[in-house]
Amino acid sequence: MAARHQRDRILDGAERRAKRQGVGSSVDETCLFLSVLTLAEYDKGIANLADDDPRRRRYIAMRDALEAGFDGRILPLGDRAVRRWGEISGRVRRETGHPPPVIDMLLAATAMEAGLYLVSRNGKALRHSGAVVFDPWTDDMGAFPLSPLGRRRRAIDPD
Repeated sequence: MAARHQRDRILDGAERRAKRQGVGSSVDETCLFLSVLTLAEYDKGIANLADDDPRRRRYIAMRDALEAGFDGRILPLGDRAVRRWGEISGRVRRETGHPPPVIDMLLAATAMEAGLYLVSRNGKALRHSGAVVFDPWTDDMGAFPLSPLGRRRRAIDPD
């Protein structure tokens, strides 16, 4: 469950960095989405713990709170995203000679199909995906692409 702690550090660090750069740290949360893959990663981590592990209950509560916080804004893994993943993965392997990380490419495909930016610290794995990636640690917070004004909303279509 290190991913949750890493996520918290990313968000906290991004907020501190935004304040240092004079950028408002509040983002209209209705512009933010979560992939169902993120919840699946929580499920994987929870299932990897022994039934009597004292962290299990806390991680389940964190996953459930995250899911509730993104209610109505959880991106499914639909047919088009999976097909896009296949295209991306084949192309990246052909271009680099190495198979790309499956989950990272599924996240990229999901973002691309939804017409969204992908926020991730894993730019190295995603650089050949074709997704527009924003890294809150290295990219300019002032150039963050989300804006509550004039942003078109796109319906989430699982297929």
